[in-house]
Amino acid sequence: MWLKYFSEWKPFFEQESKKPYFIKLVSTIQKEYQTKTCYPAQENILALFNTITPSKIKVVIIGQDPYHNKGQANGLSFSVNDGVKLPPSLVNIFKELQKDLNIDHFQSGNLIGWVKQGVFLYNTICTVVKKSPLSHKDIGWLEFSTNLLIYLNEIRDDIIYVLWGNYAQSFAPYIKNKDNIIKGAHPSPFSYHLFKDQHFFQQINELLIKNKKKSIDWKM
Repeated sequence: MWLKYFSEWKPFFEQESKKPYFIKLVSTIQKEYQTKTCYPAQENILALFNTITPSKIKVVIIGQDPYHNKGQANGLSFSVNDGVKLPPSLVNIFKELQKDLNIDHFQSGNLIGWVKQGVFLYNTICTVVKKSPLSHKDIGWLEFSTNLLIYLNEIRDDIIYVLWGNYAQSFAPYIKNKDNIIKGAHPSPFSYHLFKDQHFFQQINELLIKNKKKSIDWKM
């Protein structure tokens, strides 16, 4: 069963699991994975919730849905496993990381090191059918993700939210502390000209320090 997560997430998942949308979502996911090729692998659908607890989150970076080509999606937004060719958006993220903080991350697209330091790399649509972007947009993930953001904002007021692109910014109304929002264009090739030179990683670390938290070592 893919519904595995750290026990600290239990209050959230218990409240959601009683709701009709979530019961339907679980059923739909099971059927989709039985009849179609979907990503990420079932055991990685909630990989993020198995890697970091709510109390350890410092930064939430919101993505849309997983990479939809074979071997790419690993359950963390924007991330791919070692040895996988870097998708264009991730290449652009690494370009800015290098310009911003002189960090070269191009040898590994695996961002698990960021997650372990408190960066919640979250796709608001957690699954996708092969080569069909947004194919799982309407099966319940958006309600789940909205409720997740509401939950995080109920229990924490010190999380930084990074909203790249109009889609991610549509979730801004659910974030209570507007001073902890960092906005910008999406790193896709279509909007890279607006994404570049915004010093996002420097902004995040400066805000963490301002909030008396340890900055992220983006080399990890």
